[in-house]
Amino acid sequence: MQGCGGSASENCDVTGENQGGVAFRASDPPDADPALVPGRSCGTCSLCCKVLPVAELSKPAGQWCIHSVAGSGCAVHADRPQACRQFFCAWRLDSNLGPEWKPEVSRFVMAADPANQALTLTVDPGMPLAWKREPYYSRLKQFSEVSFRQDRKVLVSLRGHITVILPDREVPVGVVAPGQGIVVWREGSAYGAGLRRDLDMAKPSLESTSAGRSASQPAVPRAGTAAGASSLDDPGFLESVFREAFDKTCKLLDDRKTDGVEALTSTILRGRNKVLDESAESYATAAGAECGAGCTSCCHLMVLGTPYEVLSIARHLLETRTKAEIEALTERLRRLAEVPLDLDLRLKAKMPCALLENGRCSVYEHRPSLCRMTLSQSRAACDSCLREGSGSIPYIEQPSRIAAVMQMGIDYALIKRHNLPTEGAELSRALMIALGDYEGALANWLQGRDPFPGTHIGAPGSPSSSERATAAAKRLGIA
Repeated sequence: MQGCGGSASENCDVTGENQGGVAFRASDPPDADPALVPGRSCGTCSLCCKVLPVAELSKPAGQWCIHSVAGSGCAVHADRPQACRQFFCAWRLDSNLGPEWKPEVSRFVMAADPANQALTLTVDPGMPLAWKREPYYSRLKQFSEVSFRQDRKVLVSLRGHITVILPDREVPVGVVAPGQGIVVWREGSAYGAGLRRDLDMAKPSLESTSAGRSASQPAVPRAGTAAGASSLDDPGFLESVFREAFDKTCKLLDDRKTDGVEALTSTILRGRNKVLDESAESYATAAGAECGAGCTSCCHLMVLGTPYEVLSIARHLLETRTKAEIEALTERLRRLAEVPLDLDLRLKAKMPCALLENGRCSVYEHRPSLCRMTLSQSRAACDSCLREGSGSIPYIEQPSRIAAVMQMGIDYALIKRHNLPTEGAELSRALMIALGDYEGALANWLQGRDPFPGTHIGAPGSPSSSERATAAAKRLGIA
């Protein structure tokens, strides 16, 4: 077997994952001895025991094998299944891959997937965007370009949900069902990918895809369709997002080296925003978001912010604006606050966010989660909704779902450790309160009282954010 690396996957024949088990080249006998790179061993790395499915053990992808012992390998090594005996990741097979590609470092297992004619990266659910980091991302793009010319693909698998890496973007296609296959094509200078049934009978050739997409070829799946939306239907993935957000927030809150909950929440926001921005960028590229500089339609919608998001924005403004600027901003907020707490009426009012200045968000680095994760797939639809005061906009749903689950994990940590209120508040009203009496709003929040009364929106009887977070924690056995 040859590894996959160095000269961009020119001999990508290593073994890999395949729908419910580990697959091997048909030409290899069951007990073939692969040409391993001298001096390389698994050592303390056992990530394949977590991310790969093993059919013989009924072990799903993304969960640690019951026989895995942290730092020391397999407890039943002598009796391990045949699939485990025969599997070797690309790092052990290809000397062109440096130490940074070892799975315990990269946080993904890279191997060939003969069933899909692909190089597949099976990612640790605890670091779902590990492959987006450098030096991996740019190399994977190179692999993709070469692989396309060889009628191969580069795939990312997260608990069985697939994203296709193309030279110019990424396309999430979800779970590949029995009878389906993944196809990639090129139309002009742009690449596309999708799912198709009866792949072997209808697979387009390189020549046909280079010239243009034929009528029988699928359109690029868009997030919000069944193929795109299914990538977050796995409760295990959402559970890992919640747990990681909860654990990291608790760790920060318990750190005695940092004084004050206010300072800690600033740290929490920085970490959270970094993850959200990376997720939004990834999905925006993959699913074709049409948001961009100068597009302000969503800035006319009602926005809800968490207490610490509002307090963070207020603190930033008070520290960077003059008294006259704060007074002018407060007047704009007051006019917006006259619009009833109703989503439809807020849109019909056609009034921009008070923080929008010269067509740009004046607190962009501090903007709430909702603003970060609202990604439209049609600027024309956004403009139409703003113009007509109603309508439908095709949003990319996955980033908002990730943000919501992450928010619940953070909220539950704040509730559990300090019993802090977490209910979202309408931004204009809440910010006006915070700018008028920042110290009073902060004190109310830190003492467990609602810092922004009269700013909340929700149907009668609907659960509060704290109730939703607590219920999620109970379902996961954290409460």
